[in-house]
Amino acid sequence: MKSFRTLAAVIAVLAPASALAQDRPVVTLDTGQVQGVIEGDVQAFRGIPYAAPPVGDLRWRAPAATPAWEGVKDASAYGAACPQPPGRTEPWAQVGPTNEDCLFLNVWRPDTDATDLPVMVFIHGGGFSLGAAGVPLYEGAALAERGVVLVTMNYRLGRLGFFAHPALTAEDPDGELGNYAIMDQIAALEWVQRNIEALGGDPDNVTLFGESAGAGSVQILMSSPEGRDLFHKAISQSGAGGSPLPPIRGAANSAEAAGQAWAASIGLEDATVEDLRAIPVETTLGRGFPFVDGRVVTLPPGAGFATHVEAAMPLMIGANSNEATLSSNSEGVTKMVMGADYDRYVDRYAEALTISKEAAAVELAEDALSLQASMFIGELHAAGGSPVYAYNFGQVRSDEREGSAGTGHGGEMEFLFGTQPEGQVWDEDDRTAAQLTGDYWVRFAKTGDPNGDGAPVWRPFTADDTAYLAIDATPEIRTTTPLEDEVRARALAVSKGLWGTP
Repeated sequence: MKSFRTLAAVIAVLAPASALAQDRPVVTLDTGQVQGVIEGDVQAFRGIPYAAPPVGDLRWRAPAATPAWEGVKDASAYGAACPQPPGRTEPWAQVGPTNEDCLFLNVWRPDTDATDLPVMVFIHGGGFSLGAAGVPLYEGAALAERGVVLVTMNYRLGRLGFFAHPALTAEDPDGELGNYAIMDQIAALEWVQRNIEALGGDPDNVTLFGESAGAGSVQILMSSPEGRDLFHKAISQSGAGGSPLPPIRGAANSAEAAGQAWAASIGLEDATVEDLRAIPVETTLGRGFPFVDGRVVTLPPGAGFATHVEAAMPLMIGANSNEATLSSNSEGVTKMVMGADYDRYVDRYAEALTISKEAAAVELAEDALSLQASMFIGELHAAGGSPVYAYNFGQVRSDEREGSAGTGHGGEMEFLFGTQPEGQVWDEDDRTAAQLTGDYWVRFAKTGDPNGDGAPVWRPFTADDTAYLAIDATPEIRTTTPLEDEVRARALAVSKGLWGTP
């Protein structure tokens, strides 16, 4: 293919401008043809619609099939991001234009004729209310050139992605209701099953990975009757899994009650479905979170693991070394988990780590709400016989290293994707950490085991061997301490109480 491309480039010098597009790859999908672009050693296909635009009468409905198109659709640019509140400046929030017509995905593959390549499907974070697949941080070339097909997806956000109301229920009482964002993710995975072979991927070797809200989605989908059979390996990055979820109806905190209260707050006391779908997009913007609907989302993320209904598959799971940057990892929530013993555990952390009580409170919050909470999901999964690889990511970029308390929430993404943010500085350690991280993730996607190529060995996490990999420029295996084990057990017990599981 590359020798042909070189010849084509020579011919193009003598060809009219209209012929230059002939050197761009064209792929036939189930809905029509798309033409991507060649960027270095990879081919990129951006802005591919995987479901019908969720607008008009399709707002607050399960995703519908993509209409077929005639001719060849240009796939060189990202589609619009899903509507979300403006004003965020973080790299993951550089989403560009937004539109309610936003159900697009992007694909990168090696620029070769290889087939049956492992597939990696990424779900972005952003608290279920922000973010998009089409940001520079998630450019997929560095992962794809290692020999995988990479897919990133948009999904509906905030109130457009998670909303229930009695009028919508009455319209379709037996339908799929409420968790439209999770339905979008399932629709994207179904698209992968139908189309990824045409892009060189193996539909029987799909790894689903996500960060933060994306990690929570991965955990939900592992137990979802409609999602669990659409992928074969999973990676959960900073998605602890301890959260409870309200029901769609039948309780004071139900999603329908919240939806009805919101509609009333904007003057729609007795809203019809026509009223709801006529609300201006900008009025709908706000937070939204999953809830138990009984069909798509049947359990809180961690409860599926506690009751052992999650799909049996290799799992990689972990968090970062400074998850205190996540606002929900607060002292108040930590006190709820640790109860009357909170102050005693702060003292024990201060003594064990030789740090101040203030610093110990932060470490305790990170363990109880993120790191050990992730590991208890891994421990539950391993109990069912599936391999689990736990990690704690600690590489801090060189221009942020001085005085740093560790890698903040989401701070691993630039290293994993190999996308150094513009204007920020990497040194040799950062480049080494990026190479190692991407290699671990890709090896896991290929075989279900991240080990190989002479990298430091990563032992599986089990109840008898609580090994995890501390990932930075010099990764090393560590094991959890007895104090950390106590906190993990305490966090799991509290979560089980919130889930209502034994």
